[in-house]
Amino acid sequence: MSTSDVKMQEPASRGKTAAAYGLPNEEIVAELPVFLTQKLAKQLHLLQYPQKNGRVRQGELNPREARIKPIHGKLEMDIPLDVDSPMYNEERGRELGAGIGNGRQLLDITTLDSVDIPQNSDYLAGIVQNGELHLTLIDKITQLRPSLRYLDKVAEKNLTDSKLEGDDAGDEDAKAQSVQVTIRSAQAEEALRQQQNSIAFMQQKLEEEPWSDLTYYDVGTSESAAVLSRLVADNREPLVCKTDADEYLNLVIGSTAPDVV
Repeated sequence: MSTSDVKMQEPASRGKTAAAYGLPNEEIVAELPVFLTQKLAKQLHLLQYPQKNGRVRQGELNPREARIKPIHGKLEMDIPLDVDSPMYNEERGRELGAGIGNGRQLLDITTLDSVDIPQNSDYLAGIVQNGELHLTLIDKITQLRPSLRYLDKVAEKNLTDSKLEGDDAGDEDAKAQSVQVTIRSAQAEEALRQQQNSIAFMQQKLEEEPWSDLTYYDVGTSESAAVLSRLVADNREPLVCKTDADEYLNLVIGSTAPDVV
């Protein structure tokens, strides 16, 4: 049997009421065959936008640029700002744009920065087509939040400018220093290992990884439709469950029997 696409066995309890499943006694209007597909396994990521109210509408994001650090999974998107909006503070926007540099007269973008969300359980993406439910396992969940790094850049630029305006008295204090070569002890090696595993070291490795440019395809484009079609399983071979409900729960979460003291 193919492992890329499988179909869950159809229930033998067709025709039962919702109450028979322990649910509120409402009419069951449909039972859909369920298909599992792995065509996009390890490639399907869920992007969440906690600053947005409701779902993201088509054409709402339209990022000017998008980029990723594939090894660390870091993602950024530059979203244009409406500088003509009456809510836009042009004076502050000009100040921030000049501080960042890059030839900008106004701060006309906001950068969304990715934050990985730990997964305590598995999530699935589903699509209903021709009376069938097709499911694909989501590999990663990421939240995109506004980045405020431009404030750091403005502060760095202001600090640099203030130093250039001062005197160069500090240069007279700079002296050559000797270099001492030592052999690390076992304790020093252990300390170095801990340092390499520290957050600072991981942050350094993240900063050293170069960005790779991405092309953003919105909902409704042909490229988006092509990816959507890969969420539909091709194989129709049934997947027969060999365990009952209790056995399955024991495999997933351990024993379901109550603790006896």
